Order: sequence, then C-alpha cells, then structure tokens
Amino acid sequence: TSLIYSNYDYNIDIENNDNNFNVISSISDLNFKQEFQFYPNPDHSFRFGFNAIYHNVVPGLVESDDSTNTRFTDLQKRYSIDNSVWLADEWKAAKWLNISAGVRVNAFSILAKGDFYTLDENNKITDTISYDGGILKTYINPEPRLSASIILNNNSSVKASYNRNVQNFHLITNSTSTNPTDKWLSSTNNIKPEIGDQISLGFFKNTDGYEFSIEGYYKKIQNVVDYKDNANVTNTDAIESQLLFGDGRSYGAEFFLKKNTGKLTGWISYMLSRTEQKISGINSNSWYPSKQDRTHDVSIVAMYDVSPKLNLSATWVYHSGNAVTFPSGKYTINNEVIYYYTERNGYRMPAYHRLDIGGTLKLGSGKKFSSELSFGCYNVYGQKNAYTISFRESETTPNTTEALKTYLFTWVPYVTWHFNFK
Repeated sequence: TSLIYSNYDYNIDIENNDNNFNVISSISDLNFKQEFQFYPNPDHSFRFGFNAIYHNVVPGLVESDDSTNTRFTDLQKRYSIDNSVWLADEWKAAKWLNISAGVRVNAFSILAKGDFYTLDENNKITDTISYDGGILKTYINPEPRLSASIILNNNSSVKASYNRNVQNFHLITNSTSTNPTDKWLSSTNNIKPEIGDQISLGFFKNTDGYEFSIEGYYKKIQNVVDYKDNANVTNTDAIESQLLFGDGRSYGAEFFLKKNTGKLTGWISYMLSRTEQKISGINSNSWYPSKQDRTHDVSIVAMYDVSPKLNLSATWVYHSGNAVTFPSGKYTINNEVIYYYTERNGYRMPAYHRLDIGGTLKLGSGKKFSSELSFGCYNVYGQKNAYTISFRESETTPNTTEALKTYLFTWVPYVTWHFNFK
C-alpha cells in the first residue's frame, strides 16, 4: 500500500539580448496505490490491484520582458482523476517457455473546473462554458500486455512482446525554437489520450563472462499532438485551438555487448531508431521527424579495478541532435526581418557527445563506520554542446544572418566523501 505526493515543475529564465523571458510549468499529483500478490502454485504468480491519482496541472506560464514590455499570463489550469485496475500473470508454461500476460484498464476523468471550449472543424472556438464542479468527460482505455521468453539452450534465449500504453499527458513542443518552451497538457474534451501499440523481438546470449543482445521494435501511436503552422505558442485562451492531431510511429534496433568478468568490465550499446509523425495540415500531410527523434545513440562504459580499494571508470555518450525547424530564408518588410520556414523539423541540432571519468577510493573500514572517496570530471574534454541556437542579424555585415549557439556547461569536476555508519 502506497500513498505518494509528488510535484514536478521547471522554472527557466532565458536572457537573450533585449528579449528576456521566464517559462514555468508544473504537475502535482496525490497518488494512492494498492497491489496484491497471489501464488496459487509454483508455475503462476499473480499481481492485481488499483491506483487512484489526483492531478493538478499548470500547462505553462510564460512571462516576457522585451522592448515593448509585453507579458503573457498562465494557461488554463486543469484538474483530473486518473483511476486504474490491473491484473498480471507470470506463467512458467514449460522449462523452455515463460509467458507474461496482463491487462490494465485506465479511466481518466476530467474534472469540470474552469473554462472549457467547443471547437469547429478548423479548430476555432465556437463556444466557451465555465464549470465549477463535477466530471466533464471520462476516457476509458484497456492496456493489454503479452510477452514470451523462449530458452534455446543454457546460454541463449529469444523474447517477443506486445503491449499497449495509454498516455493522458502530452508534451507540446515549439519546434521553431530550441529554447525550452515545452508545455505539459493533460487530456481534455478536445485532446484525446495518446495510445501506443508496440511489438518487439530480441535475441539474448550470455556466455564466458559476456552478454550480447540484439532487439528490434515497432510502435504505432494514435492521437499525436503538435502545434499547427504559425501557432500562437503563448495563447492564453484555448491552447487546443493552436494544436493539430494525427498519427505517429517509432521503430529501430538496439545492439548491446557487456563484459562481466576480469579487472576490466563494461559495456557498449548502440541504438539505431526513427520517430516520426504524420498530421493533416503539417508538412504537406507527409511524415516528419518528431523533435525527440535520435537516429544514432551510442554509450560506451568501462570500469577498471586498479586494486581492491581503487576503482576507475569512464563513460562516453553520443547521440544525434534533436530535430528542429530552422528558418530556410528571410525577407524584409518595413525594415523588419521576417524569417521563412519550410519543412517541419527539417533540420538538426548539432550532435551531442561528452566523456565523463571517475573513480572510487575506499579509505578503510572500522567497527563503527567506513568511508570512501569519489572523484571525477563531467565532460572532461569540455565539449560545448548546444543548449539553444538562435538567429540574429549581423551587426558588422549588412544583410547577413548569424546563428548563435548557447551552451550551459563545459567540464565540471567533483569530489564526494561518503560515510557509512554501522
């Protein structure tokens, strides 16, 4: 039995020449969860239970302070109750076959508190109704799951799975800006829950101190959300009027190799993937990359035991830059430069990579306490990974546009002293 309160929020201040702005978004939850376990025989293990969550969502508060002193207030707050029940069975069907099956039923109820909108086929507001209590709408969705593991021999196995996941919260991203102006929205009478159906198939091998796996997956998503072209991202009325809805898909393969024995251990993983969306009214109704799409994702981790008291480690990560919509051209009207945009998410941020190194030194152990010293450096070669990229007119070269990269950190050393009392 669990009773949980959680609060997620971010508050980001951006100082960009004469245009400074502040972005705030938050989700707070009160969560009650009850789970039971039942073992009728050695071959079956059942889990079942229920969950109730009260959500309080602030989609976004954007405050801007520029040369015109414009300020934007917060979007409509939303409240909801997220109920679910589930049943799962781990079944040892044979010595060579394990099956996991289950279903979760989710009921997401939108509380009728605040203003709600009726939109026409062009997403324009036709009616606004204010409520002060009750339930406005409930979405009920089943989430079935099925997986199987087939043991080929003492060292190898094959795993296959299908599962459906329902997401009642949506991350809305402005892809024409790399600034962190994302907003979290809950499902409403106009925004339906996203539904993802995923299948995967993998081969796993473990022998002579090494692990190897290769796994592929395909995921189909319904009710994907994105801003329409030329959307007013600071709209303080119905943000639904600035959105369009469609389909998504994600597919790829992951390769993993791990060494478990010897003084030198570690692993290498590589992911090749694609995440795309297709929404009527965006990108000529063609598939385009999601902002979170990463074609390549590499991790290399090494750990070396110098002695029983000293351990060293290094981690190198690399991934393709996120998809983003940069201007493809510009024109001038009344001495004001207007940027021209073409394909949605047709460009990429620079690739991200860094090297972290660290070590742990055991200082000794007594009857009452023990201690160890951890030390290292984050981003040891000081890579200036782009946090945002903005565009401005050159002050020295007329009619020339400059791309300006903002980065947060280069190298960050650290030292930590741990004490364990017995």
